Amino acid sequence: MTNYSKLNVSVVIITNAATVLLPGSKEIGSTKKVKIGNKQLLDLFAGWAVADRTVNPWKSAQLVVGWSQGWNGDVLVVDKTGTNVLFDANYSSDAYFVVNFFGAAGASNGTYIDADPGSESYTECHSADYTLYDDGYFLNHTDLTDSGGNTEKFKQSWNASNVGTGWSDNESATFPYQGDQFFEGVGPNTSVGGTINASGKGKGVNSYLD
Repeated sequence: MTNYSKLNVSVVIITNAATVLLPGSKEIGSTKKVKIGNKQLLDLFAGWAVADRTVNPWKSAQLVVGWSQGWNGDVLVVDKTGTNVLFDANYSSDAYFVVNFFGAAGASNGTYIDADPGSESYTECHSADYTLYDDGYFLNHTDLTDSGGNTEKFKQSWNASNVGTGWSDNESATFPYQGDQFFEGVGPNTSVGGTINASGKGKGVNSYLD
């Protein structure tokens, strides 16, 4: 794999805690929060990937979005070099984590220099969404999905021979809290929200984002 952006996930799940009953027919309700970030996702994907689910075989691994042909925006586990794909999180119909930074297109601006050498640079506002699903494969039934907005900033250039000389990318998606979710068998009175960002750069061209 040659083109990828490093992923940073920060999702917060809110569920109802047990109601406390007090004298005088008084009830106190409360909530509790669970945070899911890169570490938790790597542990989960290791559970999906290996038979002995107490072992995480991905020392120094990282999460990325793969742009190269064959991956086309999938969330991947790669080794510390970033070039060797260890696991695709779009794993099966029973367990998957997918992020879509490029939903319905919105406002955009940018510059395109149609020459050799030339370049392009743009900022676009898209809708965005993600889903984390595990139908009892490793977790109790979990179905978390949210939609929000993403701001994409992308640059790319090429030389006098029309050969790509480099690209850079930044995806910044924000998801407001959304209810009617399930986490570890608890729901639908569960809410989820957070941010998912990705950034990267590389040599040549990024045909997926171009």
